[in-house]
Amino acid sequence: MTLAVILVPLIAALLLPLLGGLGRIVALGAAIATFVLALRLPSAEAVNLPWLPDLGVTFSLSGHGAATVLVAAAALAMIGAVWYGGFRVTHRTSVFLALLLAMQAFLNGIFLAKDLVIFYVFWEATLIPSLIMLGVWGGSAKRAAVMKYLVYAMGGSLLMLVGIIALKVTSGATGFHFDELVAAGASLDLNTQLLIFAAFAVAFAVKLPLVPVHSWLIDFHEQNHPSGVADVAGTLYKVGAFGFFAWAIPLLPAAAEAAAPLLLALAAITALYGGVVAVAQTDLKRLLAYASLSHMGIIGVGVFSLQPEGMTGGMLLLAAQMVSTSALFILAGMLGERRGTFELSAYGGLARSAPFLASIMLFSIFASIGVPGLGNFPGEFLSLLGAWLHTPGWAIVATLTIIAAGIYGVNLYQRMFQGREQLPAPDLSFREAITLLPFVAGILWFGIAPAAAVSNIELQTRAGTEQAITQPTEPLAGTMEDSQ
Repeated sequence: MTLAVILVPLIAALLLPLLGGLGRIVALGAAIATFVLALRLPSAEAVNLPWLPDLGVTFSLSGHGAATVLVAAAALAMIGAVWYGGFRVTHRTSVFLALLLAMQAFLNGIFLAKDLVIFYVFWEATLIPSLIMLGVWGGSAKRAAVMKYLVYAMGGSLLMLVGIIALKVTSGATGFHFDELVAAGASLDLNTQLLIFAAFAVAFAVKLPLVPVHSWLIDFHEQNHPSGVADVAGTLYKVGAFGFFAWAIPLLPAAAEAAAPLLLALAAITALYGGVVAVAQTDLKRLLAYASLSHMGIIGVGVFSLQPEGMTGGMLLLAAQMVSTSALFILAGMLGERRGTFELSAYGGLARSAPFLASIMLFSIFASIGVPGLGNFPGEFLSLLGAWLHTPGWAIVATLTIIAAGIYGVNLYQRMFQGREQLPAPDLSFREAITLLPFVAGILWFGIAPAAAVSNIELQTRAGTEQAITQPTEPLAGTMEDSQ
């Protein structure tokens, strides 16, 4: 099962361009099959296959811990995206869907990898389909958006590669498997850890993203295909927080402890900045992009708190926002199709002619801004709790984001769906309603019954904490013990 969640979408992606009209059916079947397989990951066996034995690289995958939740959340969002893209993307549809499935396969590899080189290979591979979707199906300024995205992504990735090599060489490890590196890395002195951690941190900060390396995100979403389907892939690709959680923090615990105050501050600033700037936006996709940036800041404060509650909450929120933010971008695509523009001034009073569309939009906005009982709330609460336990001041700054989220969320709904109706719009079609079903189910799943997801994530949170303590350096020992 562990390897199957990578192979099923990847094989389907390779076949789609050859299948013609059947491609849409096969793509949807592969997306559904991947979700079914993802649900069985907790009981699946790990994969350990030799790959480059002379270099100490093994093809190691494990579906336990946070990977269980993240793979399932991504698979659920991808079902709706593949279904909607099948009839909304009219130019080279099979190729577009193939890129979506390839993106999913590589993302699953990121979440499942237990060898640092394999993690890096999947990290780089995922960049390819996202760039092609933006470059081929993007808007009028897609070239500039592609170049900005490429510069940020490749700059961070090259530093991470340097960090990977430096970690193995300086620690004396014979391989790149997590279990070996976590013991070797913790034995390094603080200065060495800090230099290596900085290399990882830049790469992960770009893909979190954090201020000031965030500007690619706004152009990326604004220029992507107007259906919102490519934006779903982009939402799933914000995996920098997972990189910190699964690799940088447990491998380099003393450096993580030393850097945590700075990273926590940047994350809190990112959360508040994204929320405040979202309030001022007049373009729907740009507003959602800044709102997404704000969510990632809250995820960051949870992870950088180094508290079990915050780190678990950060991963839970990462999974939940995959679903809720993806839903909003898909809804934006549906609205854009009706008006031919994403300018908010072109909307107004749509609840009269499209009440079902208005209801689902309000539901998704409530989920996004963290209303209790819906998807984002449990992870957001735990993230902010973790931040409070580490640094109350920055936790307060991050919590102010809730006010900003309420303002931009309510204003967005009022401007689009209430007031005087400028022009009637058709309500949700049957195909559009089917598109939204997986997203609604996911939002309710994370909001009403998050216990199973929390339990799975806590397995990795506790394991990482315990391994970090095994061979602690002095600056870290007291703090980590106190957090138990």
